[in-house]
Order: sequence, then C-alpha cells, then structure tokens
Amino acid sequence: MSQTSAQVQDAAADDDVSNAVSMPSLHDWKLSVEGHARTMQETYRGVDFGLGDIDDDAWVHQRVQVMLRADYKSAFALATELTWGRMWGKKNPLAPPDEDKPDFLQLFAEWKHAIAMAGEAEDTLLVRAGRQTLYYGSGRLLSLREGANQRLAHDAFLISLRREQGARVDAFIASPVQIEDGAFDNTSHPDEVLFWSVYAVLPSPLGEDHFVDLYYIGLRNEDSIFAEEGGRELRHTVGTRWWSEVEPWVYNTEFILQFGEAGERDILAGAASLGVGYVFRDTPWHPTLALRADLISGGDATGDLHTFHPLFQANNYFNEGGFVSPSNLCNINPLVKLKPHPKVELTLGVNFLWRYSVEDDVYGPPLQRLAGPAPGGERYLGTAYNAAVSWQAASNTELSLGFTHHEAGPSLIRVGGGDEDYFQASVRVEF
Repeated sequence: MSQTSAQVQDAAADDDVSNAVSMPSLHDWKLSVEGHARTMQETYRGVDFGLGDIDDDAWVHQRVQVMLRADYKSAFALATELTWGRMWGKKNPLAPPDEDKPDFLQLFAEWKHAIAMAGEAEDTLLVRAGRQTLYYGSGRLLSLREGANQRLAHDAFLISLRREQGARVDAFIASPVQIEDGAFDNTSHPDEVLFWSVYAVLPSPLGEDHFVDLYYIGLRNEDSIFAEEGGRELRHTVGTRWWSEVEPWVYNTEFILQFGEAGERDILAGAASLGVGYVFRDTPWHPTLALRADLISGGDATGDLHTFHPLFQANNYFNEGGFVSPSNLCNINPLVKLKPHPKVELTLGVNFLWRYSVEDDVYGPPLQRLAGPAPGGERYLGTAYNAAVSWQAASNTELSLGFTHHEAGPSLIRVGGGDEDYFQASVRVEF
C-alpha cells in the first residue's frame, strides 16, 4: 500500500546503487547499470463505480527501465534512465501513462561537494539538473506513481543539503513531464504547470530514529480543474509529517494546509492523516496492527474553494484498487500485516469512506470528477475490502497479488454508482 513510511528520497535516482552492475573504471570514471522489468495484469469490474461508458475492463502491461550512470570521483555524475512500456487488451482509451515508446524517464547531471563541519561530521551539498523522479515523504503529495505503467518524472533543478545524521533539506523547481505518442518526445510544459518546494527532514524531539518533515510546495496551473473554464490555479501547500519506523511502535502522521486562488475563488483547504501501528516482534508471523485515518477537506459549492488538491500523489493512496482520489473524503482504515515467511508479506485491511461534505463531488485518480453530490445528501461512499501479498521469490525477483472490493454506499448509489472490484498480479525482476 502507498503510505509506508519512507525518508525523503528521489526514488529511482537514489544514492543507493547496490543493485547496479559496476563496469570497469576508466580514468577516474565509474560506470554502472541497473534496471528492472515488470509485467502486470489488472482486472476491473464496475470501472469508476459503473459511472463510465465501460463497466468491465482488463489488460496486461509491461515496462522495462534501465538506468545508466557515470560517476567521476564521487563528485560529478551523468545519468540517464531509459523507459519503454506497452499495454494489451484495454477497452477504455489508453491514458498517457499506459504506453510509451523508448524515451528518457531520467536524464540529469549531478554535482556533489563535501562540506566539513565541526568535529568529524561532514555535510554534502548536491545539485541535480535535468529530468528526474521526485518522491517525498510517503507519497501523499509527491510520488512517482509506481502503480502506473510509466512512472511520473519532472524536469527540475534541485539543490540538496544532506547531513550524516540523516537530516536533509531540499529545494527545487520542477514541471511534470507529459508522455507523448512517439519515441524520445516526452516533454514538460513549465508555462502551463510549474511547482516549487522546500522540503526538510529533521531529527524529531521524540528521540533517535524519529523524524519530522517540514515543507512548502507551490503550484501554478494555467488550466485547473478547479477554475471555471480552465482558468489559473495558484495553490500553496505547507505541512508537517511526524514519522518513525522504530519497532514495536511505528507511526506516520501528517498535517497539511493549502491556500491560494483558483480562478476567481480563494482556496482554503487542508488534510490530516493519522497512521500508527504496533509490531508484535515475538509473535509468530510478526503481526503488525495498524490504524490509518484521513480527514481531507471539501464542501465548496459556493464561496471559498475547500477541495484539497493531492498534487502528484501515489495512485493507490487508500488501497490496491485506488478507486478514489484523496479529495473531499473522510477515511478510516484498520489493517493487519503478517509475515508467514521472511520473504512473504500479507496485508489485510478495510476502508470506510465518506464524503467530507454533502456538497462534495467524488474524484477518481489522478483527480478526475466522477460524480456530483448525492441528491438525498448521503455522505457514506461505502466499504472497501483490501488484500495484498508479496513474495520475494529471489534476491532480484518479486511476485505480488492484490485485490480490492468496494461495496457501494448510499452516497454512490444515489448518483447511479455501484460496487467495484479490482485484481492485479505482477512480477518484477531487477538487474
């Protein structure tokens, strides 16, 4: 599921290249190559809760991504990640992330400089310019959308200060890359969509191995879904995330405030996400009992706009199916994780979902309107039952299965919606 805790990272461009194959050094240059191939089958029954033109759909998609990196004396690097993807069997029109001829997922230059501090501590200043993937926190606002066939990348300029103790401050300006039909033709449009951020991961006052994230994200969109007739949206997001993966107690809690303007309307929105769990380390199968809950603002029929914008969130935010976008929602999600074998993890959970307000629309990912308010004012969207299992079959091979059944509540039924089911099976091989 999408909300596992993770420290700030640039996912596919991490410093950890343990899976990379090192090539012979050449005049102080170190060459490496790594990548993966993934094949996934997905089946939907009652697509978009039956509110669309096609009720049932199923397909197989495949992608291959290869990262080539050349490092010069650990101070300078050139990197490119090539991507390719195909899809077979889909009835609905293909979305841009479904397929791509060979193209650059990433293509950047990177410079590092060590900064000596008092004592033995040493900071690192990193500057990266070019196409790159961005993943921050647990993907609630900035992710690379791993579930899609083609990952999300950005053309960006990033400056990062990293400390040996794990603290980190990033500042960047970026524009999302749009996937086009041909080969090597993907491009960003900063004149249409541009965002910028300062994101810090700092030691928490709660103790060692506890962290607090503090961040600001600005977004300018010249063709916003929230502005009348596709006008401009200028939205500012500030937030904090408190998290730790130190067992037995683990937690991942976030508070977010948004403000700005969309067309002629002022924005005032926010979200609070609770995540807490307990790991029974000395119990067979090492169960983790967890509770996640979200309060995500809405209620914007007139006056100020209160619908929360999830920006570039993970596409399976609530469960494997990812039927609804995290906007205008209240969610309660108890779950249990089990490890019947060191290489097998099983997750079982249930989501109880409500509209935040009787005036709210329902949105599907990645922020597309599915339905308006329910005529009778009902808010309960239904109950989603979720199961997922992953098996690390070999050091470089992972197999996974996922299933979600959403039993429609009265708020969906009154707008013509119904139940929805999702199943996926995938195999991923790294090299």
